[in-house]
Amino acid sequence: MDNRSFLRFAFTALALCLCGIVRAQWEEPVIIDDNYQHVEYTVPEGSPLVFGARPSGVGSVLFETNPTGVKVFIDDIYQGVTPLLIENVPDGTYSARFEMEGYLNHYMSFDVAATLQSHVTAGLSPRQHYFFDRRELYTTLVYEYSKVNAEGWGVGNSWGAYFNNFNLEQSTIVHIGISNTVTFEGALGYSFIMGRLKRFRLTPQIGYSGVWFDHVDTAVSVWLGYLRGGLNFKCGITEQYAFSTTLLYDKTGIGFRAGILFYVN
Repeated sequence: MDNRSFLRFAFTALALCLCGIVRAQWEEPVIIDDNYQHVEYTVPEGSPLVFGARPSGVGSVLFETNPTGVKVFIDDIYQGVTPLLIENVPDGTYSARFEMEGYLNHYMSFDVAATLQSHVTAGLSPRQHYFFDRRELYTTLVYEYSKVNAEGWGVGNSWGAYFNNFNLEQSTIVHIGISNTVTFEGALGYSFIMGRLKRFRLTPQIGYSGVWFDHVDTAVSVWLGYLRGGLNFKCGITEQYAFSTTLLYDKTGIGFRAGILFYVN
């Protein structure tokens, strides 16, 4: 072997050795606690990350909660239960929702930075044992009978909240008949949990009801407003649902409404 061939061989061998050393350094394994779940994050189809600006890199997110075993949703997509480690998440800002039976949902946003690990912690508040809490947000599907028109029956929806037993509620009822009407009502009351029967709640209410009449036979429309009193009774079915019925009284006479109540949180 002449000198030129030997030098070429030596330089080639040296270059291969250097490449092997660099590759070994970059491929050094990362040891992660086996107690954490591993999830490879997949960008959902139609996400702004797909059609908007491309991310400059990926990071990871570690979710820990008190208690553990909480379901984690990122941008309304289920990812797993805590403790949870999610890798290969495109950098950006995300919304998280934590859910667990018997606890109030927890909401928050978090940021992911390229090449870094974000640590997200959340503490969930338990629902007050046995059906009723002192702070509640709810919606109710309403079926009502009252004498605001010739037919009397109507359907609608109520939104309401309890704050330390004070009840605020807004209802929209649609009556379809000879005189079509739409009722917009706001009510205020104070609720009583009935002794040891914590499944039941009684709420005297007083409110203002505004009714829009659209007389089909005469084609005349008119607005009428008046005070309305009510006595609301709720029976807890589960910690999430309740049966609701209200006895109503106003200048048109006695009526009632009934419906199924769903706690928003």
